[in-house]
Amino acid sequence: MPSVKVVLIKDVPSLGQIGDVSSVSAGYARNYLLPRGLAVTATAKRLADTHFHQELADRREAAARAEAEGIAGALQGQAITIAVVVGDQGRMHGQITNQDVASAIREQLGVEIDRHTLQIDSPIRSLGRYLLPIRVAAGVEASITLEVIEYEEPEEEPEEPEEPEEAEPGAVEVGEFDFSR
Repeated sequence: MPSVKVVLIKDVPSLGQIGDVSSVSAGYARNYLLPRGLAVTATAKRLADTHFHQELADRREAAARAEAEGIAGALQGQAITIAVVVGDQGRMHGQITNQDVASAIREQLGVEIDRHTLQIDSPIRSLGRYLLPIRVAAGVEASITLEVIEYEEPEEEPEEPEEPEEAEPGAVEVGEFDFSR
């Protein structure tokens, strides 16, 4: 039985995914794949386009992976600090969320990451150091150290009263009278 090469337009279970070139029987292509719009016949031009599109997809993936590896390299081993208000027993009010950590990374390290890439296993509700894994992309991970410390109000220095400047000799200050004359 003759076989025909087709390019899949949609995912077909047990045959392939979008863009795959498959060799199928002529009847299967003519009676099932082509009428349902699942595939088109693989002409030389379509094959060239398929290879071109596959090459572009590979290039995009390689560029995205290189960018993800650069971000992972910038984050790996870094430490960030978050200051929180604590109660009398050293417990925090609330907890530290992915959004809090992502904001701290942006402010302290200058790296923009999606909060969904952070993997916080259990809620952070107390002071201390935590090792947080970050999944930058598929197969690209980094880890940072999060230090949670107590927020301390900046102490205001009491203003010292200004000492009067020494007047020039012979000068009379306002409010003083010279009765010696």
